[in-house]
Amino acid sequence: MTASFEKKQVLILGSGRSGCAAARQLLRLGARVTSYDRSPDAGHGELPDGVKRISGNALPSFEGYDLVVASPGIPVQAHPALWPEIDLAHALIPAPIVGVTGTNGKSTTSVLLARMLEASGLSIGLGGNLGTPLSDLAPPTGPAADWVVAELSSFQLEHAERFHAEVAVLLNLSPDHLDRHRSFEAYGAAKARLVERQRASDTVVFSADDSWARGVAEAAASRAFPFSTANPLPGLPDAAFLDRGALAVVSEEREVCRIALEKLSPASQSPIQNALAAAAAAARCGASAGGIAEALERFEGLPHRNQLVGIRAGVRFVNDSKATNPEAAAASLGARTAPVVWLAGGRNKGLRFDGVVDAAQGIRGAVLFGESAEDLERALRADAKLEVLRCESLAEAVPAAARLAHPGDTVLLSPACASFDQFASYEERGECFAMLVRDLAAAADGTGEAEPC
Repeated sequence: MTASFEKKQVLILGSGRSGCAAARQLLRLGARVTSYDRSPDAGHGELPDGVKRISGNALPSFEGYDLVVASPGIPVQAHPALWPEIDLAHALIPAPIVGVTGTNGKSTTSVLLARMLEASGLSIGLGGNLGTPLSDLAPPTGPAADWVVAELSSFQLEHAERFHAEVAVLLNLSPDHLDRHRSFEAYGAAKARLVERQRASDTVVFSADDSWARGVAEAAASRAFPFSTANPLPGLPDAAFLDRGALAVVSEEREVCRIALEKLSPASQSPIQNALAAAAAAARCGASAGGIAEALERFEGLPHRNQLVGIRAGVRFVNDSKATNPEAAAASLGARTAPVVWLAGGRNKGLRFDGVVDAAQGIRGAVLFGESAEDLERALRADAKLEVLRCESLAEAVPAAARLAHPGDTVLLSPACASFDQFASYEERGECFAMLVRDLAAAADGTGEAEPC
């Protein structure tokens, strides 16, 4: 497979992490590589020597190229020469792959799954939409892995034709990224491509509680492995479910593990669907009962996902910047027991805010910022009792939220929007929030002790 890239003319669309990783691999394999990005400065310091750089607002013609590799952030139409970066990575990675997709919970499930496999003594590569580009997990830069765990977005899967996952994990589907996919159906179809190339010997782990995941799995050629929080799924040869206060996994008609829910770490328990999905996939990949249990008991969660970043004057400040769509924000609001001052806003992705507005009923107040502040305010003003403030930036919104909050409250950054109006990523937005909370603590004026976390 690698010999086929020798002296090929290759165009790489995008010079972010994925594009640079693809360029490194293709140069190593003897290809003649051209990198396109809108900005002439993109990729400097990351793209290897020997790559020709072109830039401009319009995509270049594909004429004259043997292969076009698309980074996930570049919207492009299907074309015979087009390979998504994950197709290239699959051609170069010798290890079997577990692919994880869905709207919410992909990163947590992927990391938890990787921890279960590692605790079982297996060598793991972890990447994709989460951190390391898949192309960097191929030899010689990647590990000699027993399994590669790949978090996969709709952008990565949209045009995938060659990518193959021996185990596919389908979590859930709710409206997201409609600014790119244009319809909910097209968004779901992009994610379903993870399962379409599976064979009868492969496995699809899916949420039996989600109609989209269930429908995709029912149409699949691969072996079904459902998980559920609502149903015990009795009598199935493969299943993960909650049963009498425990998380149970059955594989090939044998109970692989049973772990009391009270032993699970708080990050593993909320939401429990992620733990069920990870445990089911881990069992299918050969993880031990002890490895699954160890990971579930020790997992501390991921940054920017319901992360406590500070306490000031009795007010808890929680960073949930990863909640980039209304459903994720609604789940975060619904999980709170203390009164909440909600920080929300950013760039809308063509989505409706109805569900998250319903979840916001009964909160103490909302402080809105960024491009979507006006739309969110319009939706929230239906509740005349709710105090709603608008700010231009997060830097203005955090102290405003602190002033609204009472001792015992939670100031929750759960934006329901993408970050790209003011930040390069949700990580940068979350880090800015944590810094602003530290600044509040540093400016504490005797009204309460600051307790940075």
